[in-house]
Amino acid sequence: MNLDYNIFMEVAVIPLDIVLYCYLVLRYTNMTRINVAFRRFAFLVMLADIVDVLTAIVTSAHGNVSNYAHYVFNITDSVLTSLAAFAFIYYIYAYSNVEKLSMKIRNVINWTLLVINMGLLLTNPITGLVFTYDEAGNYIHEILFVPVAYGFPILFFALGSCYMLTHRENFSKNQVVAMVISIIITGALFMIQMLYFDDMLITLFIASIGVLVIFLSLETPDYVRYLKTKVELNASREREAVLETKEKMTREMLLAFSKAVDAKDHYTNGHSERVAKYAKEIAKRMGKSYDEQEEIYELGLLHDIGKIGISENIINKQGKLTDEEYKEIKNHTIIGWDILKTIDEMPSLSTGARWHHEKYDGTGYPDGLSGKDIPEEDRIICLADCYDAMTSKRSYSFPRPQNEVREEIVRCMGTHFDPDIAKYLIDMIDEDKDYKLREEI
Repeated sequence: MNLDYNIFMEVAVIPLDIVLYCYLVLRYTNMTRINVAFRRFAFLVMLADIVDVLTAIVTSAHGNVSNYAHYVFNITDSVLTSLAAFAFIYYIYAYSNVEKLSMKIRNVINWTLLVINMGLLLTNPITGLVFTYDEAGNYIHEILFVPVAYGFPILFFALGSCYMLTHRENFSKNQVVAMVISIIITGALFMIQMLYFDDMLITLFIASIGVLVIFLSLETPDYVRYLKTKVELNASREREAVLETKEKMTREMLLAFSKAVDAKDHYTNGHSERVAKYAKEIAKRMGKSYDEQEEIYELGLLHDIGKIGISENIINKQGKLTDEEYKEIKNHTIIGWDILKTIDEMPSLSTGARWHHEKYDGTGYPDGLSGKDIPEEDRIICLADCYDAMTSKRSYSFPRPQNEVREEIVRCMGTHFDPDIAKYLIDMIDEDKDYKLREEI
């Protein structure tokens, strides 16, 4: 029997298909989504290649085989070719986590195209729109042969390729380069076959070589896990960089606000920053986490922000304040609360502004809280604030000697200060032999 088609190129790659698929079955034991998709793709290409060769032999038999057998083989051949190309799309999709809505739309489009393709092929014995046979059993290409036999497989391949190229960050450089080269070569060979070598079977030969190229560009079955980890790591680094920048900007803004507040008082220089530093050290000695220490520091920076709403004449007045002036200056705790409570991302800031003048025995302001009812961070800020007030120059006082400051803190333990927290400041004072914990003069 003389063959109507040159089948030798496709016959030559069948052993390659079988060996490769067997290797995948034995080697791809880690059944990730990508490995499963690639095995499915390779299997359909292998099966389509075998059926394509058998179909060419059956078609070449002409009158020795019934037209029914011709239809069965040719339709099966075209169906498997389309399914192989269709499987390629979902092999590419497996590399990325497509959003649910996007994947739903893609599935609708892809499966609609596949159903149309399958419908045209399976109804062909009735419609005769794709191919027919004459009385001698000769194979005849009809009006929809090229769109159905070539068009849909090429379209599915193109959909997968386009997705890969537009999401190339999910693939290795080797894979992208291999895909670009494959697109160029495949497109050229398809055109050559359709225009000049219609009697040569190279369609599934190209697909088989493509599977091999993809396999080699994948490098190892677990290489995809490395790629995914790499992408996730890069994304994580980007998020960390953004977060670090945001935290730096936040810290700089808080520091700037604290300096703006301190600038209203001609006698203070860096008061809020020192309070923040002392409070953070106390929190550290209490065993607080790094994040908790940072939060205490931020509270310290802005504890006096309400002074923005207080007259400078009162803040800088030398001598004793009148009852009205004292009432107004106490109001800075409420003003600070009102300013900071609008910051949703840092809700604890407002508590530091409102309750840092509460006393442990309940005689403080503005709400007369006592004991453990005062938030712990405010008990810490209160202690650090009073310590700095005693060790700095003010409009109403000069820095006090370190031993007097220590005695005052000990005397006020249990009344003004939380005794369990004050002991940590006492330890800091006892360790500060050179009296460095104070305003620089």
